[in-house]
Formats: sequence, structure tokens, C-alpha cells
Amino acid sequence: MGSQIDMLTNLNIRHLAIADDLELSFSQGMTSLTGETGAGKSILVDAMSLVLGDRADPNMVRHNCDRAEIEATFNTSKNSILQQWLIDQELDDDELCHLRRTISRDGRSKAYINGRTVPLHQLREVSARTIDIHGQHAHQSLIRSETQRLLIDTVANTKPLLDELSVAYKQWQNSQQQLTELQQQSQQHTARLELLRYQVHELDPLDLSDDTIQQLIHEQQKLAYASQLINTTELSLQQLFEQEQGSAYSVVSNVLIDLEKLKDIEPQFNNIVEILNSTIAQLDECSSELRHYLDSADNNPERLDEVEVQLSALHELARKHHVEIEALPAHYQQLCDELTRLADLDSHSEQLQQQVDEQEKLCRSLCQKISLQRQRAAEPLAEKISQSIQQLAIPGGYIEFNISPLANGHFNETGSDHIQLLVSTNPGQSAGDLGKVASGGELARISLAIQVVTAGTRSVPTLVFDEVDVGIGGGIAEIVGRHLRLLASTQQVICITHLPQVAAQAHQQLQVSKKQSDDSTHIELAELNEEQRVEEIARMLGGVTLTEKTRSHAQEMLEQAQV
Repeated sequence: MGSQIDMLTNLNIRHLAIADDLELSFSQGMTSLTGETGAGKSILVDAMSLVLGDRADPNMVRHNCDRAEIEATFNTSKNSILQQWLIDQELDDDELCHLRRTISRDGRSKAYINGRTVPLHQLREVSARTIDIHGQHAHQSLIRSETQRLLIDTVANTKPLLDELSVAYKQWQNSQQQLTELQQQSQQHTARLELLRYQVHELDPLDLSDDTIQQLIHEQQKLAYASQLINTTELSLQQLFEQEQGSAYSVVSNVLIDLEKLKDIEPQFNNIVEILNSTIAQLDECSSELRHYLDSADNNPERLDEVEVQLSALHELARKHHVEIEALPAHYQQLCDELTRLADLDSHSEQLQQQVDEQEKLCRSLCQKISLQRQRAAEPLAEKISQSIQQLAIPGGYIEFNISPLANGHFNETGSDHIQLLVSTNPGQSAGDLGKVASGGELARISLAIQVVTAGTRSVPTLVFDEVDVGIGGGIAEIVGRHLRLLASTQQVICITHLPQVAAQAHQQLQVSKKQSDDSTHIELAELNEEQRVEEIARMLGGVTLTEKTRSHAQEMLEQAQV
């Protein structure tokens, strides 16, 4: 068997459909799950799919139970890709990856990785790094162009280049969209550009700023009230200083003289004298300020007319632009900024066009590299698959990969190739479209051959085959079993099968059986020892009535598988 490989070690299922309480332990190598038709083998695949993140149906919860629960444990000791992912997500736990999924009857679902609650998509992240499940109808997808492309890409190992192309392609598309929008804007804004130029030219000579507007408004107010301001100032000077009788200055001075004479007699007058001295000083300062104002005051009707003409023009422009006069400077700046932006459209458009051209050049270069890798992988892969299908009862059959450029030089994030899988199933017959040439049974065998041939190129350590051998029998079934056993030398293989020739090749055999009582049905599972395997293989060979000859044949099949 060789050294231990990464694998699915345990699968526990509780209250899922007719699986009431099952515990499965898987061995290294190839495991076959067998049982009579309708025994419930498909439930095991459903359980695996659910614990790996598939959509859940609440109707799958067992009757009279509140919830179903599935657990799966993977040995990750040599799965460095999964180990690193678990570390990155802070979900690592030694060398194990334990998954748990619960499904409630009310439709709720919960997911866990190594005991931590996680979103469902993280189970699918683990799935991509641990297991491939091939259903019994998987061959039907083989006729799709996308499946054929994925097949060649898996073998050609184009994923790193495709990842790089995907990023470059999205950037190219984004730049193209920006360029298109920019060009549309440029066409739509021609009239707007002309209007902006006119408006900016109209406002340019006014030297618009917040200070300019406020200064004009303040100057207009001063000039409008110039006479009143001068008269009030002159009257104030007269009342404070200049009138012969009763001016404020003379009254305060006289009081001060009288109190100074008595301060030596009444010490309390000292503080009042200090206050009056301060008042005299402040009155002197008031006098100086008022006279300075009168010297500079300007009653200038001509200047008032000029200022009012300017403000009137500004108010008119403000109404024209639907803003207040105080908002004119900010509005003017907005117009200038928009004019600059629109004027730069042509320059920006040229730069963006250059960027688009460079990104397209990178995409086409990556497409060319991807196409070359596909071409190199196609012929050897076709030869291996042809050899395999010839062993699977299609003796003269062969396949070809037709890799041709997409029409009109087109490309997308998967490259620039149109990939078509062609097949011939009869000697002398030219290869034709797979979906039209191959019958249903032939398609199933071709699919199985492809899965076996390409399994070694997959990074996941566990492969599950769910009755992919439908429609195959006799010696061909034995060949299929040998292929799967050989595959199990490098990867864990779990095969649900109804063919004794396949089951006999397994290193481990699990038997599924359905049990019924008066009020319920459930399935049971048992790992078979050598003697039990003989009985199960004999049942698969001979049906209900087992003979010594059938048992002898089963024993011989098991012995030959060990050679």
C-alpha cells in the first residue's frame, strides 16, 4: 500500500433521511461500498456533499427528528495546501480537519471547522482542497464545451496562467468601460464646455473672492451712511469735550479736583480718584479716536455710485447663476474646476486608450501561452484516453482534442481557444462531436476512462465514484476495477458500485443494508471481513440463491485482486 496518504478517515451521519446513526471509518487505498439496489448507498454520497457545503433540503431531516448532523474528518498531515488554508483562516488544529454540518427542520443550517462556527462557503473551500465526487450522471456533463475545456486545462496545468488572465481580463474590461463612458461624456459635454467657457470668461474680470464681496458690501454701507456717521461723531466730540458748559470731560475733571483736595482727609476717596484719573485717560483716548475718524471720514457720493454700480452688477450675475451674491466666488471656482476637468477629457481619453491597448496586449500574450500549453497537453492526453477506452469495450475507439481560435480574434477570461472533444467509436469512422457520436453507454465508459486517466493530475487526495460504472459488465468491469485499484496507490478512492468485479478490487469493503421495523426504516453499515466479502461478492454475482460455485468464483476474484 505504501506510505500513509492524506484521506477521509471518518464520516458520521445522524438523522439524515433513512440514515439514523451511522459511523463510517475509511481505510487507505480503495474502498468499495456495496449493497442491494435501494439499500441507501446514495445517502452516503448525499451526506458527503452536505458536509462539504452543498445546498441542504430540510426535508432530508429524518422523520420525527429536529435536525440532521453530518461530521467528516480528514487527515491533513501531507496536504500542505489545506494546512496552509486552515492556518490562514485561523482554523488549524494539529494535522486534522474536522467538519460538521447541522440541518434543522426549519431550514436553518450551521457549519463548523475544527469546532469553530464558519460560513457555509468555507466548507466548500475545504472541499476544493480535499475531495472530488463523481456522480453516476457525471458523464452527461462531458458533452459540454466548458467541461471539455476544464479537462484539458487540468492536465495542462494552466490554472496559474488562467488566474493571471482572469485578473488582467477584468482590468481590461474595466478600462474599456471607463473609456467608453469617457468618450460618451466628451460627446455629450461639448455644449456644456462652450457654456462653461462663456461663463468663466464673464466672471474672470471681476476678481471674485470672499474678501472682495465682503469689502464692497461693507464699503457701500459706510458710504451710504457717511453723513450720519460724520454728524454723530461731531456731536459726540462736542458733548464729551468741546461744549463750554457741561461737557463730560469738564464735569469729570471738576469732580476729580474736588475729591483730590479731600483725599488726605478721607482715605476712601483715593480709590475714587484713581477711577476718575482712569476715566480722564479713557476720555482722552476717545477724543483721539473720534478726531482721527473725522480726519479720515469721506463723504464721497461719486465713490458710493461706483460701489453701488459694482454691487448691482454682481447681484445681477448672482441672479443669472441662481446663487446668492456671497456664493458667487465659490460658484466661480466650481465653474473653473468643471471647465478644467472637461478640458482634460481628451488628454485623459488618450491615456486611457493607451492603457486599454497595453492591457489587451497582456491578455493576448497570456492567451497565447495558455493555448500553447493546451496544445502540448492535448495529444498525449488524447492518446492515453484512447488507450483506456479501447480497454473498456470500445476496441477501435479513439478521441481527439480540436483546439481552434475563437472567431474574429475574440478572447475572454478562459483564453482565446474553442476546445472540442471529438470521438470515434468504430474502426474506420472519422472522429465527430462527442455528444452526437457516442451512445449513452459509450459516453459513460469514455467519462470513466477520462476520470481514471486524469485522476493523478488532480490535487485533491480523495476521489469518490458514485456508480459511474453503470452499463459496464463482464471483463470490462474487471478492467475498470483494476484501474481504480491502481489509482488508489496514490489517492484515496471510494467507489459505490453494484459490480462484483469492481468491488473485489477494493482494499476495504463496506456493506450497506436497509432495515425495516413496524414504524420506521433505517440503514445499517458494516465493514466486511474476508469471509463476509466472499458472501457479498457472491451475492453480487449470483443473486438471491448462493451456490458453492458462486462462492468459489467470488473467492477467486478476491484472490486475483491481491496479485
